[in-house]
Formats: sequence, C-alpha cells, structure tokens
Amino acid sequence: MRKMKYILLLLVIPAIAFSLYLWFRPVQIIGVHHSGSWITRIVVKNFPITRWGKIRWWEQNKENLKEQYDVPKLDNHGYFSVSFWDIGSGYREDRMVDQDSYLLCFEDMKVKANCIEKNRVFEVVKGRNGGLQFR
Repeated sequence: MRKMKYILLLLVIPAIAFSLYLWFRPVQIIGVHHSGSWITRIVVKNFPITRWGKIRWWEQNKENLKEQYDVPKLDNHGYFSVSFWDIGSGYREDRMVDQDSYLLCFEDMKVKANCIEKNRVFEVVKGRNGGLQFR
C-alpha cells in the first residue's frame, strides 16, 4: 500500500511540474510577415495551448505588438487579420514538389529557406461585423 502511494507520487509530481512548465514558458516571436495591407502572419514558438491562454496572451501583448512590429495593420475600413503560426522544426526550403504542399511560404524573406509547416495556432480577425473574432 505504501509502495503504491510512492509510485503514484512519483508519477503525479513530474506531471504537475511539466504542466506548470507548459503554462509559464514564454512565447517567442520568431518572425513577423506582412502580406497585403491588412494581413499579418506571426511565426511563434511556445504559444499557449488553451484557447483562454491564447486570448489572454493577445490581450496582454497587443500594445507591445503594435509598438515593436506595427501589428495589427489596419486596412482603410479598420479591418485586420493576425494569424499565429507554430515554427515547428524551423524554416525550410520549398523544393517545388507535391510533398511540399503543406508549407506556408513568406515572400518577404529573401532566403531560400522561407517556408514553415502550416500549423496555425491562433487567429485574431476584425472584420465587417466590427467585433474581434478569435479562432
């Protein structure tokens, strides 16, 4: 009985520690790519996992994003779209073959390795309805 409690404790403590690590790790902005007049794609590492965490991160960092990266960029009507993409295994080159169709490429980068895997983790949109949409 006592041995079982120790084993359970040895499993629970690392699980709690790992959960806390995931919760408190800082978000890293790897790259900011503007496409058109109102679309911005931000490549990130360690983005929050939960919907609540993502919205909370946006609310806490939207002024900093505006100051440092001019995000969001508004169109003539005040609309914008900001999407966040996980960096995954890093930037890679599009070899122009069918197997690379899962890549999102950024034409504002003047290097060959200007693509990432398509893994959008969050999107904030302000459109015609006037309110913010979190996806």
